[in-house]
Amino acid sequence: MLKYDSKEILDYVIKCRRYLHSIPELGSDLPKTQEFVINELNNFKNIKYTKNKKDSGIIAYINGNKTNNSKTVALRADMDALPIKEETDFEYKSCNNNMHACGHDAHAAILLGACKILNDNIDEFSGTVKFLFQTGEETGTGAKIMIEENALKDVDAILGVHVGSFALDTPNGFFIIQEGPILASTDKIIIRVKGKGTHGAYPHAGVDPIVMSAEIINGLQSIITREIDPSETVVLSLCKISGGTAFNIIPDVIEIEGTIRAFSNEVRDFFIKRIKEKSKLIAESLRGECDIEIIEYACVTNNDKDITNTVKDTAQKIFSDDAVWNHYYKPSMGGEDFSYYLREIKGCFVLFSTITDKKIPNHNSKFEINESKLNMPSELMANWAINFLNS
Repeated sequence: MLKYDSKEILDYVIKCRRYLHSIPELGSDLPKTQEFVINELNNFKNIKYTKNKKDSGIIAYINGNKTNNSKTVALRADMDALPIKEETDFEYKSCNNNMHACGHDAHAAILLGACKILNDNIDEFSGTVKFLFQTGEETGTGAKIMIEENALKDVDAILGVHVGSFALDTPNGFFIIQEGPILASTDKIIIRVKGKGTHGAYPHAGVDPIVMSAEIINGLQSIITREIDPSETVVLSLCKISGGTAFNIIPDVIEIEGTIRAFSNEVRDFFIKRIKEKSKLIAESLRGECDIEIIEYACVTNNDKDITNTVKDTAQKIFSDDAVWNHYYKPSMGGEDFSYYLREIKGCFVLFSTITDKKIPNHNSKFEINESKLNMPSELMANWAINFLNS
């Protein structure tokens, strides 16, 4: 049985979270955030750490004093913010034009809470726990850098937690712990349609990329309806079209941007392959050309069955059966770069409801979280890690 005071952990997590909330930083360069986390880690005598070479990420670790196994688990938190101007009245609101509107301030604080628990219980486990303080989740780069920095070396399993208001009917303080796909793959697609510009009065003298673009936009949707199993969930949203300079000039190039989402990496790969083939064929049939660029932000976040069951069992034992939401959670079309860890090793990504009465969604300028039970994810992480290592 681990020794810790839940109220003490809650107070510590809230203190850390509020400070981090006031200094939001973007992308992979998070100097103030990194400095704060390192200062906190320096207070834990049993925890060592290294700083990433390629970004502001931190890989910390603790070795248990028991010596009967050599297993390693990882616990992960992201730390970056969003380019959103905060519109709240909290005394700890952002001091710049960025905002922790997705809860990453809470994630980093929660992982520090887990560090505190494990630091004080080093005699209760064997093996190693790694703490991954990651940058760049919002840009889809942070997990990849962590992997390049050998964060997953010798790791047997990984756990991550995300706070927010994912399911509006899930009360504050409930975990959503579910096997299988829980978040979608996320890709940005850029379609560059190339024709030959001419005067609008003489379209026959050119090759119209606008007409080609219209045909491509309509044609790609039929891949979903006629080439992919209807039981699969796939989304193609083309959200931006740019090109042209005047009402009477047919341009040379039109650029289309959008996003692709799927719950199967195999379906995603097939869909992208067919998008490239069909777009080029349509353009060629109209005497033009077409280039496709795919920017991958996340693959499918797919929770391993066995690891998910161990996480669920841990939550039910240290809290109660009621701490785990007992309804099916319809997987979200949102994406997470935690998925890259799950592509390499077994693990589980848990959602934790911090919903308030206002029910404001993540990525909103007025986003807020209910802090009253933020000790629970820290306790879950620490207890799961020790249970897994000692099993």
